[in-house]
Amino acid sequence: MESKKIEFFNKLSFTILLATIFTSVFFFIPYTPVTLDASKGFLLSIGMALSLFFWLIARLGEGRFSFPKEKLLLAGAGIVLVFLVASFFSSSHYVSLFGGGFEIGTFGSMLILFILFFLSSIYFQTEKRIWQFYGALFLGAFILAVFEFVHVFIGVDRMLPGLLGGVASGNLVGSWNDFGLFFGLVAILSLFTLEFLHTRVLYRVLHYFLLVSGMLFLMIINVPIIWLLVGLFAVLVFVYNISLQQAEVTIVRDGDTRKKFPFTALIVVFICLIFLVGNNLIGGWISQYVSINNQEVRPSIVTTAQITYKALQHNVFFGTGPNTFSSAWSLWKPQQITQTVFWNTDFVNGFGLIPTFVATTGVIGLLAWVVFFVFFVKKGIRAVRIALGDSLSNYFIVTNLVISLYSWISIIVYTPNIIMLMLGFASTGILIGIMVYKQETKVISFSFLTDPRNSFFSILGLMVFMIGTLFLTYVYIEKFTSIMYFSRGVAQQGSSLESLVKSERMLTNAITLDKSDVYYRTLSQVYLAQLGAVLSDKSISQDTLKSNVQQLVTLAESSAGQAVTQNPQQYLNYVNLGNVYSGLVPLSVTNSYESALAAYNKARELSPRNPSIFLSLADLEFNRKNNTGARAFIQQALDMKSNYVDAIFLLAQIETAEGNLSGAIKQAERAGELNPNDSTVFFRLGLLRYNANSFSDAVSAFERAVILNPNYLNARYFLAQSYQKTGRTADARAQLELLNKLVPDNQDIKNALNNLSQAPAPTQATTTATKQVPKKTTPPLKEQQ
Repeated sequence: MESKKIEFFNKLSFTILLATIFTSVFFFIPYTPVTLDASKGFLLSIGMALSLFFWLIARLGEGRFSFPKEKLLLAGAGIVLVFLVASFFSSSHYVSLFGGGFEIGTFGSMLILFILFFLSSIYFQTEKRIWQFYGALFLGAFILAVFEFVHVFIGVDRMLPGLLGGVASGNLVGSWNDFGLFFGLVAILSLFTLEFLHTRVLYRVLHYFLLVSGMLFLMIINVPIIWLLVGLFAVLVFVYNISLQQAEVTIVRDGDTRKKFPFTALIVVFICLIFLVGNNLIGGWISQYVSINNQEVRPSIVTTAQITYKALQHNVFFGTGPNTFSSAWSLWKPQQITQTVFWNTDFVNGFGLIPTFVATTGVIGLLAWVVFFVFFVKKGIRAVRIALGDSLSNYFIVTNLVISLYSWISIIVYTPNIIMLMLGFASTGILIGIMVYKQETKVISFSFLTDPRNSFFSILGLMVFMIGTLFLTYVYIEKFTSIMYFSRGVAQQGSSLESLVKSERMLTNAITLDKSDVYYRTLSQVYLAQLGAVLSDKSISQDTLKSNVQQLVTLAESSAGQAVTQNPQQYLNYVNLGNVYSGLVPLSVTNSYESALAAYNKARELSPRNPSIFLSLADLEFNRKNNTGARAFIQQALDMKSNYVDAIFLLAQIETAEGNLSGAIKQAERAGELNPNDSTVFFRLGLLRYNANSFSDAVSAFERAVILNPNYLNARYFLAQSYQKTGRTADARAQLELLNKLVPDNQDIKNALNNLSQAPAPTQATTTATKQVPKKTTPPLKEQQ
């Protein structure tokens, strides 16, 4: 191949690598409900696969391999190998190898990150390309900051409705904690640049903007662990600057020199200290002016250690398998978690990513990471020793160490998204490239065209790798396309048969491309919803109805069964299968009860401390008119979780079915005492009292629900009905007129207003004599909360 063509493919490979790093910071898919994690994972996966493909083409044309002789690269390859081997010991090869495509912790994700690591060590071996990396990172951060300011103070959704369909958190990085971690790093890098480099005015303005923006974002997000990280690195910048000045080492840029006291670093240190000490007080004051919804939670380090211990008992060498922490959590979560608000949360990660990987890849995985970090620390110490010899190299080496250390520490003590992992692997690879540039790391060159025997096997191997990269690209394109179909299918779901058919079509398209258990699980629920819609359609003939019912029953069973086959260790698949069969019990489908019971019992084995499974069993027995069996399962659920509201209300439902309405009300009142801040509890209590003709007591319950949630439209509707029953016509009219403004097209509200206008003003006698049970006590409104 001609040298110009080789150069073209090398440049194309590098350009794709750099563009992927640059755009991944703020990348999202507009006007689609695809999540940020999936969008960024897709971009990184496709970018790295294509970059590697064109690098391999250049090697094929050049007839030579050249790469750093570095143990750190071998250690990174060892991590990928461990994830591959551990995947074959997993209960679900699908989940562990590639999963849905873009989860952190699969073999596929580690392979993509290693490709990034490897290519970074090769391409960033010159000053020009290292500057390009910093330029891409700072420019990406600038775009992100400007976008976020516009979004916070103006509102992008107001200007372009629907643009941010998949951006749930309100920023383009990920969760607010991910956003804070990223801008904490940007602030440190800008601080380091301002303190150590004398650049042009435009660049200094840019870095001051990024530094100030980063600190403002950290104040709004206000997460202690991020303040601690930024504060520690700011202290390092301050101390490092002072020590350099004492050693009379001056950093040079554009022919200028300077020595000054690092006031900016000192200010950043003080800000971090203030927010660490007065976090709650200052954070509460800031939230009065700028408030964000940042409720991200994760297991504690102690709980993660307990889960990891159980996982290692399961398989000491390879754990439960990559990407299976949620299954381990369901199986071994501590009993005390059941009493918290996170009792039904299935955490996909533990306290930090590395601790999570220990649980999912075992002792071998832990050793692989330890070896990697040992070689990284040794390389970092060696890099610092040579840094003082040249001022510009000093900047490159120290800033790369800052990015690497910051990223790796955050991955150990936290669970960031793909951005921090990308920066960690990329900056570590760049550090190797810098050491090659400084001639501190040797380069291995291997020519395979001089010897025919080497030529044949080398070219064959290259072709295999090239085909592998194309296959990887194809796999990720398929997976991402399936995610788009799935997201649209979920968005299409509604109560009408037409919307359910559209949802079914999207979900089947998704399954055609990627057979995820989540897709099958959702599709089975769509079939059940279709079954309900068909049964309620009185215009369908009996023959057609019977045929449609049989077909939908078969499809629902098949889809739920496929979910179990795809991921047999996920208890939700068995719960879903049980729900499908439980829904078929009233239709007298053969063996539906036995099949539901078997599915729920299997779910209990996989999640033994989940009271919702016992509630499902209770509901199954209640549908069979076995109230005694239902009460027994309800009691087991309440023994696990004493404040389990749904279990208490099922008990109230049983009391109602047995004609004991007063007993049902007592159960609902018990639920209100256990959950005094739950508006739905008081709404349901109000309905029970309303049906018992205790309208005054119903008023107090509905009023409590409205106070707790002013947007609870159905609570307002029945509050108006209760006001009318107790003679408070003016109050009833006020509620209905408010509802009429909020939901002007609702016919139930208009009818209620007309009835209120036509009814005579009640006297005290007629009010107390009114004991009729209302004809309609089902919520007429679709909540707009």
